[in-house]
Amino acid sequence: MTTSIRHHTRSRPGPGSEVISTICGICPAGCGVDVHLQDGKITRITPLRDTAHPQAYTCARGQAAPEIVYSPDRLLYPQQRVAGSLQRITWDRAYDTIVTRLRHIAAEFGPEAVAIYTGRGNFEFGLNEAFSPAGTVESSANAVLFPFGSPNATGVGSLCYAAYGMIAPRACFGDYMRNLDEDLERADLILVWGANPSTDSPPDNLRRLLQARRRGARIVVVDHRRSETARATRGEWIPIRPGTDGALALAMIHVLIAEHLYDEPFVRHWVHGFDDLRAYVAAFTPERAATITGVPADRIRTLARAIATAGGCSILTYTGLEYSNSGVQALRAVWTLQALAGHLDAPGGKLFRMSERLLLPRILTEPPAGSPPPIGSAEYPLYYEVRREAHAALLPRAILEGEPYPIRALIIGGASLLTAWPDPERWRRALAALDFLVVVNRFPTADAAYAHLLLPAATLFETESYMIYDGHLQWRRPVIPPQGEARSDYLIFAELARRLGYGHRWPQSEEELVRAALAGSGIDLETLRAHPAGIPFPVPPMQYHKYRSGLLRPDGRPGFNTPTGKFEITSEWFRAHGHEPLPVYTEPVEGPLAAPTLAARYPLVLNTGARTHFDFRSQHHNIPSLLARHPWPLVTVHPADAAPRGIADGDEVDVISPRGRVRFRARVSPDIAPGVVEANMGGGGPLGPPPWQEGNVNALTDLDNRDPISGFPVYKALLCELVKA
Repeated sequence: MTTSIRHHTRSRPGPGSEVISTICGICPAGCGVDVHLQDGKITRITPLRDTAHPQAYTCARGQAAPEIVYSPDRLLYPQQRVAGSLQRITWDRAYDTIVTRLRHIAAEFGPEAVAIYTGRGNFEFGLNEAFSPAGTVESSANAVLFPFGSPNATGVGSLCYAAYGMIAPRACFGDYMRNLDEDLERADLILVWGANPSTDSPPDNLRRLLQARRRGARIVVVDHRRSETARATRGEWIPIRPGTDGALALAMIHVLIAEHLYDEPFVRHWVHGFDDLRAYVAAFTPERAATITGVPADRIRTLARAIATAGGCSILTYTGLEYSNSGVQALRAVWTLQALAGHLDAPGGKLFRMSERLLLPRILTEPPAGSPPPIGSAEYPLYYEVRREAHAALLPRAILEGEPYPIRALIIGGASLLTAWPDPERWRRALAALDFLVVVNRFPTADAAYAHLLLPAATLFETESYMIYDGHLQWRRPVIPPQGEARSDYLIFAELARRLGYGHRWPQSEEELVRAALAGSGIDLETLRAHPAGIPFPVPPMQYHKYRSGLLRPDGRPGFNTPTGKFEITSEWFRAHGHEPLPVYTEPVEGPLAAPTLAARYPLVLNTGARTHFDFRSQHHNIPSLLARHPWPLVTVHPADAAPRGIADGDEVDVISPRGRVRFRARVSPDIAPGVVEANMGGGGPLGPPPWQEGNVNALTDLDNRDPISGFPVYKALLCELVKA
């Protein structure tokens, strides 16, 4: 393998000063940065300069790196709860306790009674690639307990990404979003639909959108909010009632079919289920969809025609569509619209990445043979098929009711269950009922109040690993030693495996992990270390319409890697598991149309979870510079809804749902659809000021209201009322 290598050096600005090129250590996005140190301490970070790095960014959170790394709230030592209080202990004692307790619980209840849950704090690339369950394309679950005998690895994939990234694309294309991309550089029409690249980590698609805008591309944002992305790109905003995106997509498909604007040759040769779809969407006229979505019928027709006639149409979407009662089906409807209009694997549309690109080896671990099925696999079989992990939505039932069997011990790594999941009171009862709970994190979390052991994790600035991008490979150079006695997440779990008797399955040092990942790549660790900004490598030139030439199927035959070999509007995979095979629309069950009596008491549509620039979910509410930019949890409300309630901008208000009441500050703005409110998530942790500690939006949401295919909670299509405090 040949590479074009650019040497990257930095001069020292002065005595005791140093600049180290590496990967940002605040989140796992992989942004290339220069870390500035003075006398061995981080003082600031800046984007990598003069390099070909694909993600040379710093965001507001990254710029707060010194405050985060050196925060007095950091967990620095292992701690054990003794007589109700946490006491500092050694790592040896911590591991001895874990091994003893896990083995005792396994002896009494079976090893399946032990589970592990991992969150975004464990998304570091090398860690995920090393501990993935076998049979997955990607996973953030940790398989360290598979050799112990437990199938119950689970995590944040149970409520994020898997619907968009795995289930829906496999049903349509027979592939996964990891292997697809939008050709924004060649699109003349770009839809940002239920996504907000401005607050993404990294914000790479915002950069691409701004470039597209400068060359004249039309950008349309379909969202209940005029989002940060809509404002940054000056895009056209189409407000929509949350949870109704599928109805909008089906209405535009109706227009394409009624006006013969679809790609007829593609449909004839490469599509399965078109006639069934034609019959289904006949009733989804723009006029009907307007009454459902709030989008005027003439605007639906105009946008459908624009999609059909565009030289290239890309569609960026994500969690805005995942969190409704028909989240998976809405995503399928949107991608069906794009495909029927002729924008699948075509210039300016949705592209399949070339399969010959460099991929590094993963360490894959098989689930334990002969163990009971993991929690939730019977209820959500499609999720299990793509993730090979338990579904965390069913953990409280297993803990509190012993169904389908008891869970008695839990390890939580890089996550906060009490702030991430609906019904935190039910989760509190579940955590309190466990015989043994271990929390691994950099900071105290709400879950830590119930932990028997608390283990300190190093930040990614204190971790050695690696990151691969399309066309670029970089070493994650540790820039400072771990603070206190913190250890990297990888080393914590590798040592746990060793203590449980199967450490040989994973490299026992970070250097060994990186070397194992590079094996066979043609690039060794010494070369990466010599070029800390990373090394570019060749990427195969794009070939369009790969389904015609056999490049999408393992057998080399033309078509898609689906049961029928075609783009499946009617999913035979779904049919085999008892799900509706068409991308049907389901009205939100807690919405103004499906529940008019409830809506009379709670007349506003509640949407939660939109990301901000100044925190990441429950993280960073204790960081002064970030807190100053976002000191309170906010609820955004339209002036037409605020005025009759006597609410002014900045007022304290209570958001009330059928489940609870939570205090927020009002942000009164025309940048939200009338009849809809958007409430910040992430409150409810033990750090930061009282408004954040007390403002857990998930006291308003419903753990039992889930997408029947993915099992994802409905965070974005509920009902509420606002009252002035």
